[in-house]
Amino acid sequence: MGLKHPRTWLRWVVAGLGLLAGLVLGPAPGRAAALPPLTPQVLVVFAKSVTIRLPLDDLGPVERVEVYLRPEGMVDTYTQDMHLNGPLAEVTLSMHDYPLPPFIQVYYWFRIYPAAGEPVQSPAFVFIYEDNRFTWQERAVEPVQVYWSEGGAKVAEAALNAAHIALQNAFVQWQGHFDTTRGPLRVYVYPSRAALAEALAPLPDAWRAPEVQARLHIILAGGNPSPAGLLELQREVAYAAAQRVLYDTVQEGYANLPWWLREGLALLAEPQGVDAAAYQVLTEAAQANRLIPLRALCAAPPDDLDDPRLAQAEAGAFVAHVFGRYGPAGLRRLLDIYASGLGCEDGVQAALGLSLQALEDDWRSAAGLHPQEGLTPGWVGVGVAVSMLGPFVALAVVYARRRTADDTLL
Repeated sequence: MGLKHPRTWLRWVVAGLGLLAGLVLGPAPGRAAALPPLTPQVLVVFAKSVTIRLPLDDLGPVERVEVYLRPEGMVDTYTQDMHLNGPLAEVTLSMHDYPLPPFIQVYYWFRIYPAAGEPVQSPAFVFIYEDNRFTWQERAVEPVQVYWSEGGAKVAEAALNAAHIALQNAFVQWQGHFDTTRGPLRVYVYPSRAALAEALAPLPDAWRAPEVQARLHIILAGGNPSPAGLLELQREVAYAAAQRVLYDTVQEGYANLPWWLREGLALLAEPQGVDAAAYQVLTEAAQANRLIPLRALCAAPPDDLDDPRLAQAEAGAFVAHVFGRYGPAGLRRLLDIYASGLGCEDGVQAALGLSLQALEDDWRSAAGLHPQEGLTPGWVGVGVAVSMLGPFVALAVVYARRRTADDTLL
């Protein structure tokens, strides 16, 4: 049954989860001392402010209180002095100065300076920076939780199924592991892409970095119940879910992965794989001799490409070819070797025994992606499609057998 949150701009969040700061947060200023039970409250005005209040009634005379905040997945900590107003410490943080992604978990704790004695540190608490402008419903099949506000149950089912398929595909294709000890995968589906863009607008570029996004067990998507909208939602959720699995699998090694591998593995995990539009982009680029060398896709491609779809299509098709040639073990070898820090061109040699250029030539030859006179684009497109679809047909057989053995995932 779906859970509904009240539609309101102001929502009190009682921080009732006390966590040991040393376990959850790592090094933090000072040590927790014996304190009476604390009952902090957090008031969220989405996109505007967060107010934190700490009653001091049972603490005796207090001269100063600091609050420390550390968003999930980040190493930086925000620090702010709180205003003392009788038996209450309070601070209001502007989201202009402290921008936070929607629905991120924020761990926070206090350093209290009594009038007499040494400063003491509280245990840690947590609140969720919820976009409470909307009424959210919930549908969950562990380890995935989907929240949506409009579009009915089919929006939730599309997102839920896409996330589970991506988790399953990642395991089958490259032995990817989603770390459930870090909590569930939370998917929030905004009623439209415009609503999502508005929620994300205040965030600086640092929050949008792929490494930051991948380490969070949060997916933000925009969707609508039209057939095209649901298809796009499934792709978006599956792609993001695969990126989270990729980070959980190699953790800090994620930053060392070539762009074509990160992108290609996520596309490989999508329910539909590389679509017909991508085949057409590759076909046309091959005919015009405009394919991008793989070594130029070791880092993220520039934003000013003539056709930004080409880089993504190449990454997806190339990794699908590697999967077809070398299977899950080959992809996992690539993943581990790159995560260890080996360079883009050296990693292929170490993992698969041939150079990146040789592997690229093998892919282009198998897919018919060399300029060929007298061969119509239609025939080249068939060659590309057959080459790319082969690995996905094999994957479908593996997945069907796995579902027969264990039909409890979806």
